[in-house]
Amino acid sequence: MDFALRPLTLGERPQLERAIAEMTPCERSPLAHWAFAPHFIWQGALNYCWTVLDGWWCIFADCADGLYMPLPPVGAWPRGVPDVAESWKKTVVRAMEYLRHRNGGSSVTRIDNIPEELLPHFESLGYRLTLKDPDYCYRTADLAALRGQAFKSQRAACNRLSRTHRVHYVPYRRDDREACLAVLDRWILQKRQSLASSNPDMNAGAVDMLGDAARAHRVALEYDDALGLVGRVVRVDGVIAGYTFGFERSSDVFCVLLEVADRTITGLAQFLFRELCREMQRYPLLNTMDDAGLSRLAASKRLYRPCRLVPAYVATYSDS
Repeated sequence: MDFALRPLTLGERPQLERAIAEMTPCERSPLAHWAFAPHFIWQGALNYCWTVLDGWWCIFADCADGLYMPLPPVGAWPRGVPDVAESWKKTVVRAMEYLRHRNGGSSVTRIDNIPEELLPHFESLGYRLTLKDPDYCYRTADLAALRGQAFKSQRAACNRLSRTHRVHYVPYRRDDREACLAVLDRWILQKRQSLASSNPDMNAGAVDMLGDAARAHRVALEYDDALGLVGRVVRVDGVIAGYTFGFERSSDVFCVLLEVADRTITGLAQFLFRELCREMQRYPLLNTMDDAGLSRLAASKRLYRPCRLVPAYVATYSDS
């Protein structure tokens, strides 16, 4: 058994995003990974490839442990057409059988980022479904205003920054790339030092992830337009000290893909996030993606009072 897998390139973005948009059972799902950019930026850490099976787009990711699907098959799924669901389920079975054949006995065989809307279909096929880290969603208007006791510390941090520095939040330009890369390098060094000083053994995994994250940031900074990303930078006293990139998930949801702020400047991260939320108030919900199982990241996300934790699931064979 073999599939004609092709490398995933920027040229496939329109087709993949159209296939995702045509998945009517999932059209209300705000999950951030149901888009092109959150996968493509990790090229390098993972090798992405794709094929079309019976009209369904299938994306695969090759890692050190083997091959898996970071998304279920996607494609045109009109409402009220039972045969479409059956065709899709047959493709899921084919894809999982291929993964098992390719990976042998490896536990990497799986389909990731399954929204709750597709659970009944996976359950009917007999796969084991495991809840993974949820996406954090917020009311954009709440984070734009930062009113009340719940946001007192974030509001104070923003005010302190504005009092002590000249701060400007502006669109990212390609000329800003080198300055942003310098901010990224400085931020990674600061994160490594912080993690090493607190609990080196517990934080070893987080330190390892920083290298992969750096590559993902560099891809976003280079291909922001081609990926459909919205980029913003913050200049502090005339010097770029932070940046953020995101994308429209739907007319209701804006996703924050990545964010970096110099950790030595008090209030900068809070200011950058608030200004993005103010700009994106036309989207009722803001999705900051999952916490990758990192306790510190989870704690910082909870500080902003998410209105919804959006579940996502992983499908594996029941005997794996």
